[in-house]
Amino acid sequence: MKRLFVHALLGVLLGAAVLRAAPAREGPLVLVSFDYPPFMEVQPGQPPTGMMVELVTTIFARMDQPIELQFYPLARSLSLIDTPRADGFFTIKKNDEREQKYLFPREPLLTQDFVIFVRAGSRMAFQGNVSELADVRLGVVNKVSYGAIFDGAAARGMFNRLEVAQTYEANFRKLLAGRMDALVSSRVMGAAVLKRLNALDKAKVIGPPIETTQSYLIFNRNTVAPEVVTAFDQTLSNMRKDGSLRRMRDKYTR
Repeated sequence: MKRLFVHALLGVLLGAAVLRAAPAREGPLVLVSFDYPPFMEVQPGQPPTGMMVELVTTIFARMDQPIELQFYPLARSLSLIDTPRADGFFTIKKNDEREQKYLFPREPLLTQDFVIFVRAGSRMAFQGNVSELADVRLGVVNKVSYGAIFDGAAARGMFNRLEVAQTYEANFRKLLAGRMDALVSSRVMGAAVLKRLNALDKAKVIGPPIETTQSYLIFNRNTVAPEVVTAFDQTLSNMRKDGSLRRMRDKYTR
């Protein structure tokens, strides 16, 4: 029993040491992201808002690690995380290729349902199998992952009539203008974009989710020490345990 207690105490002390060691890096970590309402909302002349912005800011404040948030179009942010100019990027889905390139924490920041949106008057049906979308004029956003199921089907050339936009808002504008039949989107994010466009009554979700996915904050392997990732995980876990993560999510979902 005494040996077990000593091992447990050692684990606690090591965990505390990791948290103290995390801010060893000089200067702020540069974290890049993109407009993804309601999780990351970027409007001209206004500071960024949204649950992911608040969550990421809070985590690093608890770590005593200064950060600098920079927001760009998605493709630009993704290109920066492959250079020394960015230390982290949020949020992004995990796949084998990305796990080889970046440092992933254990815990995701965000869980989302990806669904099909159509115009409000559409008679289109969707039963949940992506093969049903093969000949649909289907909107997607450049460089976006929609989960392993959809991405895998796209890589196999299943979709014959993809309409590619550069932003989520542009994607929904094309749908509302009748330039495509449907689009793929996170359910919550899609509703937020429609609200921004004053068009909540002009589009609807059909069928079940294609997939429920998890998204992460990733770190640049060449600029961030693994100890920082460990401290990030520990801090997020502590927020889950002390209830602050739940209270933050409640604030944005109620």
